[in-house]
Amino acid sequence: MGRGFAVVDLETTGLFPQKHDRIVEVAIVHVSPTGVVEGVWETLVNPMRDTGAQRIHGISAAAVARAPEFGALAPSIASLLRGRVPVAHNASFDARFLAHSMEQAGLACPEYEYWMCTMQLAGTFLPGNRSLADCSAAIGYAMQNAHRASADALAAAALLRAYIGAGHDPAWWDGWLATAGEWPDEPCDTTAWLARTDSDTAPRSVLERLHVDVAADAAVDDGALNLDYLALLDRVLLDRYMSATETDDLIRFAAELGLSSTAVRRLHRAYFDGLVSAAWADDQLTADEWADIQKIGGLLEIDAETIAGAASKPDAAAPTLTTGFRLSPGDTVVITGDTRRDRAAWFQILTQRGLIPKDSMVKKAKVLVAADPDSMSGKARQARAWGIPIVTEEGLERLMGLGVAE
Repeated sequence: MGRGFAVVDLETTGLFPQKHDRIVEVAIVHVSPTGVVEGVWETLVNPMRDTGAQRIHGISAAAVARAPEFGALAPSIASLLRGRVPVAHNASFDARFLAHSMEQAGLACPEYEYWMCTMQLAGTFLPGNRSLADCSAAIGYAMQNAHRASADALAAAALLRAYIGAGHDPAWWDGWLATAGEWPDEPCDTTAWLARTDSDTAPRSVLERLHVDVAADAAVDDGALNLDYLALLDRVLLDRYMSATETDDLIRFAAELGLSSTAVRRLHRAYFDGLVSAAWADDQLTADEWADIQKIGGLLEIDAETIAGAASKPDAAAPTLTTGFRLSPGDTVVITGDTRRDRAAWFQILTQRGLIPKDSMVKKAKVLVAADPDSMSGKARQARAWGIPIVTEEGLERLMGLGVAE
């Protein structure tokens, strides 16, 4: 007789593991033979590619960047499944995806015929209901955070408990429990799991990170404006967005230059002052310029009083420290990820403006446009290696002077 059930839920980059889709989150809930939840395990998984439809699962590339890869997690996943009946809502999907991933890691996984499907069983216990949300509502379970693996797995576990308590033939349940596999023990490493709720605990801001990541005795401030740091900062701010990867780059570069947090704060202020002076060069401040000043001020952690003061023309002009990066006709623009605007629509817009859109990464590309600028897609990794800026869709719209609604 098996120990009970292991309810599994996966969030993935897409639907087809054979076509390079990967798992981005795993949750496993242990349930006793009588339907009692005995334990919950969950982790994000680094897919080493873009995370797919973030609008569905809500998992960013920055979140999975700190997570272990599936191969490192596979032994502990196998251990959690051992001796239990695997269960999932729409088990054909989870069983297929997990089997492929475990096989890639060199480990066994129960075949689909040994999985219990709470969606299929709904036809017996909850006629007329199929979706996890509808089934949960039918048993009075308040489902929260849909498409988070642990939330979906716990909802499926609640369904399983309701089915067990419905008075169905006990011998039928015993038959299922008897199918639980006891596979040979595999070496189980101690790779730490990273739950989604723990993925955002690291400080994100440059100045905050400097206090943590740069040794105080190694950081200096000689009062000079380090032009190399300012050049990288300007490149990062092309799209008026500072990704986690770009924050890491700034931190790493500041450390290499031996810059203290005080020095970086002064560099950020100099950049901000130059932006304000450029906006006021024609003696007027447009609504777009004011919005840009506020956006940059927030990203650079400029104090609120200084940002508010930029609404008035400064007494003295500060040097402009931006490179004036522009997209010009003939420039190549590459796109990666599940973008908000349809890829074909982007290609049409870019072509109309004399730009050359491409799906494949090329060394002469001017920018890579990414649905998530922290993407670990092959194109994003290659762009970073070649020093090609990665911008958001909104950043591309800004660079082309294109309105969001256009």
